[in-house]
Amino acid sequence: MISPITMALVIGAAALVVVSGGSWPAAVAAAVVVWFARVGLATLMARRVAGLDPRIDPFALREPWRFFVRDALNARKRFAEAIADAEAGPLRERLREIEAQMTEAVTVTWDVARKGQQLTDARRRIDLPALQRVLDDAGPDDPRYAAALAQREVHSRLSAREETARTRLEILDLRLGETIVRASELATRTGETTQLDALADQVNGMVGELDSIRLALDEIDSGS
Repeated sequence: MISPITMALVIGAAALVVVSGGSWPAAVAAAVVVWFARVGLATLMARRVAGLDPRIDPFALREPWRFFVRDALNARKRFAEAIADAEAGPLRERLREIEAQMTEAVTVTWDVARKGQQLTDARRRIDLPALQRVLDDAGPDDPRYAAALAQREVHSRLSAREETARTRLEILDLRLGETIVRASELATRTGETTQLDALADQVNGMVGELDSIRLALDEIDSGS
């Protein structure tokens, strides 16, 4: 409400009105509007950060999917600790904006991990050794042969999709760790916010990649 950025915007709005030939009442009105807009935006971001879905529970999943969710939650916690270490001012406020993106990354990771768990469960329900016995015993003209072969192909597709999702999450997990280290370093600087733009772009890129994995898994669900 009285942060340096907020006050600078309020004073700047009032000054702009005066310089443009406006009256002092108009300048005050503009300053009030800007103040409410800034506080409203900050409140919205704070709610988004605090509004992490309470249903996110890594222990509802099995490995390796549990690991990705647990690691994402730990990363968000470490990011919050980095913010706490930063001095009050523009730097901390910019980090809080990025924290909202981190929260989104955790939410999407949870969605992707749940869908990955569904892939794993679907694959495990297919008894591959039993299918192989049918393929060994039945001839190509036997109806059982075609049915067993089709189920084995489904198993192969599920395994390939599961491996792809897991590999992409592993890469993003490493990048997430790199982001936390970078945020912790930048939080030690005083008043330096320019390099945080690159950090924000990096987090946004990870959220975009997570979304692409989620969309790909959604397409699998709709096509199955």
